[in-house]
Amino acid sequence: MSASPEKKAGRDDKRRQEEQKDQRTMALYTTIGVVVVVAAIALMIWNSGLLQRNLTALEVNGTKHSAVDVQYYYTTLYSRLASQYAFMPDTSLKKQVYDEETGQTWFDYLKNEAADALATNTALAARAKAEGFTLTEESKAELDDSIAQLNKMWVGYGYTTRDAFIQASFGPYMTYDKLVSLFEIEYLASDYANAKLDAIDHPDADFQTYYQEHADSLDTIVYTQLAFRAQVPTTDAEGNPIEMTDEEKAAQLETLKGEQKALAEEVKAKLEGGAKAEDIAKEYENKLYSSALSRRELGSNVSYSSYAEWLLDSSRRAGDITLAENDTGSACYYYVAIFEDRLRDEEPTNTVRHLLVRAGTGASGETPTQEQYDEAETKARELLNQWKAGEATEDSFVQLVSDNSDDSGSASNGGLISRITSSSNYVEAFRDWAVDSARKAGDVELVKTEYGWHIMYYVESGDPVWRLDVGSSLRSADQEKLEADTVQSMNVTRGFGMNLITE
Repeated sequence: MSASPEKKAGRDDKRRQEEQKDQRTMALYTTIGVVVVVAAIALMIWNSGLLQRNLTALEVNGTKHSAVDVQYYYTTLYSRLASQYAFMPDTSLKKQVYDEETGQTWFDYLKNEAADALATNTALAARAKAEGFTLTEESKAELDDSIAQLNKMWVGYGYTTRDAFIQASFGPYMTYDKLVSLFEIEYLASDYANAKLDAIDHPDADFQTYYQEHADSLDTIVYTQLAFRAQVPTTDAEGNPIEMTDEEKAAQLETLKGEQKALAEEVKAKLEGGAKAEDIAKEYENKLYSSALSRRELGSNVSYSSYAEWLLDSSRRAGDITLAENDTGSACYYYVAIFEDRLRDEEPTNTVRHLLVRAGTGASGETPTQEQYDEAETKARELLNQWKAGEATEDSFVQLVSDNSDDSGSASNGGLISRITSSSNYVEAFRDWAVDSARKAGDVELVKTEYGWHIMYYVESGDPVWRLDVGSSLRSADQEKLEADTVQSMNVTRGFGMNLITE
């Protein structure tokens, strides 16, 4: 007996429903499969660096730069600023605020600065090429040396290949050829800019006007500072940690504040009564946190102190005394400051070259023996006699230094040290020889310091401190204008590749 039409229709509807369900399921699986495949392909492309190397991040007058190029500048800038700012290592820079007012993050700041720096160098290099400007011989040699170092320094850092070192240092998609190209742009841009800046000859009126307009920053302030500090100790005399609750620490800090402030007020009163600062410094030597007698600082540096406004006040007179307080939360500082003078520093600057023959190994904290000093002196005299027996010129002295000096910081530039004044932070014997008013160009002499023996060569007496400071400021302003004008004269655009920059 056959099924009724109603039952047959019901079975057909159920079968169609099941077929439709199977089709929907198949479609869903197919869609998921496609998404997975696309995601896998996208990941492969991303990891290959194809997008980072090829998508345009920045274009300057037809010269295209990828994310890899911008990433190089980003990494370099980050490395330079990391030593100045306390970046939180465990927190993304995208969550660390650079500008509280605008909310801009450190990541966005570094990315924008990197793009601007690359645009500036590219624009300067393009203009240099258009004007037929080429690298100086000195810069060619420096560029060649940088490339040579790139080809061998990876071994010393423990990398298995040069490319592994490059990618670890300058970004995971950086290549050797790309890095060399960026080096070439940087060197050409720098040389071209310096040539343009060197050609600018500011008249004396520019120096005078600039100084008058920026006297608060450029005047030299002479003052004495005696400081006391209130801070709760965290270890005892044996170096063992002291266990204290937050309440106990706060209470002890308040007690210490009262004691240290009382000492500062006591010192202030004695100074106002006519006591000499040097005598007070000796009397309170074991109680002071720090002291600086007749310190000389530019106004721009003074501005960081808690009593800067007081020091820079035009009503200040020699002998004025103040007590300033700086509470950091975990410690409190009390500064007794004595204003001594405000002046335009007319002291001439001095330039010397030196060759150091170190006494002993130079290990930290190790005082050389007399025997080591004697050995160093003997070698220094031999080198000096060797120089005198030759051409005895500044050029030959430069070569002598390059071949023999133990001062790694100056040997590479012929031992040259500039802008030395009586307040410079060099060892006393070295500084006093350099600033002696009897010095004349070409003077050579042996000088003993705590480091060993120096063969000193006097180069010249230069502009006074104030004029060099103004000259440096004028040059910075000229450079900013040159860079801005050069970039503005070209078509600069940012592309999708900027989105591929990573931390």
